[in-house]
Amino acid sequence: MRKDQESLLEFMKDILKNGTEDEQQILYLARQAIEYMQERKTAYLSGFLGLQGEYLEDGTYRFEVPITPFMLNQMKAVHGGITATLADSVMGSVASRSTGYKVVTTEMNVHYLTPGTGDRLIATASVLRRGKTLCVCECKIHNEQGRLVLAGTGTFYLVEPR
Repeated sequence: MRKDQESLLEFMKDILKNGTEDEQQILYLARQAIEYMQERKTAYLSGFLGLQGEYLEDGTYRFEVPITPFMLNQMKAVHGGITATLADSVMGSVASRSTGYKVVTTEMNVHYLTPGTGDRLIATASVLRRGKTLCVCECKIHNEQGRLVLAGTGTFYLVEPR
């Protein structure tokens, strides 16, 4: 084993034995991210967030994710970049699912309305309009108490059929 691998292994053992609960959870999330990538061929970030979505009968897409220490800022609320990433992911998923195309984000607008606190975030998205090359979506993110954390829109370019 190389020296840097040995150092990493010792670090991880120390965190598992002596680390805080938050530090231990970060290691678990790193494992989850790697497993997501191996199994689902998705982005590591999706694994860190624990993204698992469902396409609903009304044409919306929904993600429900636990709020973890990885997501929190210094004020113990979900970091705005994480909330925006969740919005981008759920809108991209509904754009791809509803159009049958792989998509990339071309524009996104978010409004942070209340801090992301609680145990879970629930993100829902729907298509506002689909054109020949672009798909415009909207998103809302609530916590488990129903407080609206974020509202946003996004435009997605239709790259190629899935």
